[in-house]
Amino acid sequence: MWTLITGAGSGIGRALALQLAEMGHDLILAGRTESKLAEIAGQIGRDWPQRTVVTQAVELADPGSTHELAAKVCTVTDRLGAFIHCAGAGEPAGDLAGLALSDFQEALAVNLTAPLLLSKSLLPVLTGNDPSARVVMIGAGMDTQAQTGTGSYGISKMALRRLVQQLAVEFGALADGPLVSLFQPGLVDTPGIRDHVRKASALGLPHASWLSDRLEAGDCLSAEQAASALAYTLSDLPRSEFNGGVFRAGELVDSLSFSAS
Repeated sequence: MWTLITGAGSGIGRALALQLAEMGHDLILAGRTESKLAEIAGQIGRDWPQRTVVTQAVELADPGSTHELAAKVCTVTDRLGAFIHCAGAGEPAGDLAGLALSDFQEALAVNLTAPLLLSKSLLPVLTGNDPSARVVMIGAGMDTQAQTGTGSYGISKMALRRLVQQLAVEFGALADGPLVSLFQPGLVDTPGIRDHVRKASALGLPHASWLSDRLEAGDCLSAEQAASALAYTLSDLPRSEFNGGVFRAGELVDSLSFSAS
């Protein structure tokens, strides 16, 4: 089964690529930095040489680059079993006055416009699958919890939540369309969140110390734990639960750990 992962260069996307390779997926890995993608492809080639991995550097804030990614996917396969949008953007700002319009526009482009463009452009290879193809968008807890300085990321992720609802309805009306869900990872220890904490701390934002304390205390998931929960939604959840669903990584990790004990 071919699977597309955006944001595959680090964090949850990277961990998910390794997890799905082990599970037997052939992969199309997209991200901003080609060298990171090549490193992951190399690791997969060493550990699971039977897997096929295709990489594509992409600038998801640029619709042209996003369309190029979709075209590449359609040349690789005529049946895409899954598409997971792990890529994300949005810098903290000291206050509303300090929120840069360019950053807000980039967050909307990467977190909202790109997954919409990819979902539309990839629909020919996402339809007609048996079992149905699965699309997962990675959300964020701050989408419904407005905090000072988190406008770009939070607002765009709230719009992504609405996009998932729309896609679930639109694709659900198709006889052989893909299934769509939202995955809420919660706090996950990744390079991205640590970079956010550093920038938020420098701006004196109130949530920075709370995040830092939780990270240092280990009161968070690892990228590997979040990826395992996400892989579970792709492979084990029945279609009636998956389509239009909102899944929280922490709850899934707890239930999976209990089942394995």
